[in-house]
Amino acid sequence: MADVDTNQIIKTLKKRFTDQQQFVFWYDDNGDFTTSIAEIQEALTGIADVIVMAPGHQLETKQQLLALPYQTKALVYSPVPEPALEEDHLRNIVLYSGIFTADSKEILRKELGLPESLKPFIKQYASFFANARRRAVFSRYDVDSYKAKPELAIMAALTPLNQPIVDFFDLLQELLVKGIKDNPVLKEFARYGVLQSFWEEIAVRFGYTEEAPELEGLVADLYVTMAYQQMEKSVPVSLKKYDLSEYAANVQTFVQQFGHRSETKESSEDTFDSIAELVWQLVDSDRLFRNTKIDDLAKSDIFPRFDQLILLWIQERLQLEDLDSRLNDQTIAELTRQRLNTHYGSQPRFSRLYRMMRRAWNIVRKGHQQPAEGQQAMIDRYVAQDYRMDTDYRKFTYDYQLTGQPEAFSKTKTLIESIYINNYLDKSIYAWNEAFDVTEVKPQHLQRNFYRFYIAPKRNRIVVIISDAFRFEAAKELEKRLSREDQVTSLSMDYLVTGLPSVTYMGMPFMLPNRKLDLQARQKELIVDGQKTGNQQQRQAILRHHNPKSAAYSLKELKGDMSKELREKFAGQEVVYIYHNKVDAVGDNQKTEDDVFKATDEAITEIHQLITRLRTLGIAHIYVTADHGYIYRHDQLEATDKIEIETDENDVKSQRYLVTARDFDLPGIGRQKLSDILADRSDQRYVYYPKTANVFKAVGSFNYVHGGSSLQEMIVPLLEVKTTSNRSAAQDVTLELFSMNRQITALTVPLVLRQSQPISATVIPVEFTLYFVNEQGQQISGQQTINANNRSESVKDRMQSIQLILADKPYDKTQMYSLVIENQRSHEKTKIPFTMDIADLNDFNF
Repeated sequence: MADVDTNQIIKTLKKRFTDQQQFVFWYDDNGDFTTSIAEIQEALTGIADVIVMAPGHQLETKQQLLALPYQTKALVYSPVPEPALEEDHLRNIVLYSGIFTADSKEILRKELGLPESLKPFIKQYASFFANARRRAVFSRYDVDSYKAKPELAIMAALTPLNQPIVDFFDLLQELLVKGIKDNPVLKEFARYGVLQSFWEEIAVRFGYTEEAPELEGLVADLYVTMAYQQMEKSVPVSLKKYDLSEYAANVQTFVQQFGHRSETKESSEDTFDSIAELVWQLVDSDRLFRNTKIDDLAKSDIFPRFDQLILLWIQERLQLEDLDSRLNDQTIAELTRQRLNTHYGSQPRFSRLYRMMRRAWNIVRKGHQQPAEGQQAMIDRYVAQDYRMDTDYRKFTYDYQLTGQPEAFSKTKTLIESIYINNYLDKSIYAWNEAFDVTEVKPQHLQRNFYRFYIAPKRNRIVVIISDAFRFEAAKELEKRLSREDQVTSLSMDYLVTGLPSVTYMGMPFMLPNRKLDLQARQKELIVDGQKTGNQQQRQAILRHHNPKSAAYSLKELKGDMSKELREKFAGQEVVYIYHNKVDAVGDNQKTEDDVFKATDEAITEIHQLITRLRTLGIAHIYVTADHGYIYRHDQLEATDKIEIETDENDVKSQRYLVTARDFDLPGIGRQKLSDILADRSDQRYVYYPKTANVFKAVGSFNYVHGGSSLQEMIVPLLEVKTTSNRSAAQDVTLELFSMNRQITALTVPLVLRQSQPISATVIPVEFTLYFVNEQGQQISGQQTINANNRSESVKDRMQSIQLILADKPYDKTQMYSLVIENQRSHEKTKIPFTMDIADLNDFNF
């Protein structure tokens, strides 16, 4: 460190005179600063007088000091050493005054607030303290957090560590993300003489000792040891060079903290995940874990390859339709849910695959179920449970698309396509069409009677949301989302059966008030009571003819409106139809039909948001329904899936229907009388349709189709929603510590947590992170995540047990430590006090 300069002296003296000291004596043994006194005197103008005490002039100086006006401050500068006690005539004044020295190291020590014992430390690392910026960073750290090993504060400043407490685990995390192979921070450590101290600290904390230590070797040992700790297995003798098991508590604590850091902070050059990939290659982990049982791998989340192997194991079980297989006593469904809470399983690249495989498991499990017998029995079972098959297929396919349609899981994809199309869809559609008779549908469930049964009798304002191609199964997901809101006071799901063809130009007019229906097939328009229905304005006219206080809007019209504009549109209206077109707009286009499941997901969200907006406007009664459903298969249709059927110029044909006056009977083709569908005995035409999921050869999309006769196309939702505009009373669920013992006696701390209440409309699920901290708020343990999302009324079902591992270091029995339960949405923290009574084996002289 360079010698102290005049500016530094002036700065220090000004501070001294603000500390209520009247006189400050400066004995400059060699008179080094004699030439600088004038500059110092000018700088202290208005703060303190400067008196230069020449050798032998002590009594004269004393008289000067005593003659100064009351409270006048003065610096007494002597260019010679302080005299011996018996010769010092100013001793009585010096005793109640301050002594200043121009020793730069001493000045710096006091400025940094360091104890006198650290003066040699400042001298030893003079090159580090020579720079003002480095000194400024160093000064931010709490002295008590590093005074036992002050080199840690230098490491923290060079890293840098952006927190007041110097914690070695935090410091090491910041260092690792700067790079493993060519770390710039280690170069700075070497430059300023703390590199050896760094590796000594690593040895003390983790037991990693090498003649030429490297970060690559350190992380390899940490990750391999952590893997075996999670698997509850000893590191094999052949891998002893990677074994840090004697320091397992610190290894687990650090690795858990580092993994969580990567989840919550922006990526740097290296992250927990990229280091894991590096270590996997470094230690030849494919060979290392080749013979490790899948049950053991499923206990660990240290390497992403473990998740890949678990997913491939699930794929093998599904191929064999071995649905009862278990890993660590968990079913495939339980396993996939549990992995979603692990480090890699919570990331989109794996979470989508786990969800995909759980959907696949559901499909395989239900794939051989035989259809119900009879038309009404099939409807009843579909709306109660069978719709889930369509939901599972939709979500499986959408996740498969989101993951980039991975080749590694093509076997699962092929299996699911086969089961869904051949085992489920074809069989259920065939059974439906063997039993289906439109005349047997109860009047209140016929789509054409919707207005008569559900709108006309109502006396209060009602809003009807009609979403094009919004299937029953999608509405069930919407119902589930709405059920979580306490401002939704009532939910009731029913169904309507569409007419045939199950298409927009039939479904939309069917839901208008009507007495006479006439299908103009070639124009693809249904005439209602002599009025056209092809567009929104024409439908609104029919609504208003029946009830003048009616209106029709598209969702697009309402989206950009402010609340005031929306209120004006709904003011005075008793019946409002809102038309929404998301699914059909995407599916009916060959270029975008493969995005239909994405569009379905977006449609659910958009309708949910619309209901929320309507609720805030005071609209309390809403119906959600659809004009028709659809069938979608992800794989391309084969030629054998397409039915050739002759037509004439008067026929209207699409992929899933044919409207014609001709009377014929062909294998695999069913029909209904149009007179029965329209309740018009004069109509002599028929609607023909494939009896399975096959299609007629026609122009248009083939993967996404509708218009035919199937539960998926014809059973549409009738979701009745009642709401309140009152403010939500919903609150986050709380997590309580059920364990009674508040004394920690070992580094492994078992905890039992209780979710306070079951999840409901007024109790919102939350993810919590748990860890221990000391009195300074410094984290001293690894951390665990708990998803408090259980809906069970049973307290036992809402209990969860975890273990937290404390860092292996001395703990003060007189201090208070805390378990932190942190709400990951609000980041609110609940602290529960604990005391420490961990025995130190060194006290027993073993």
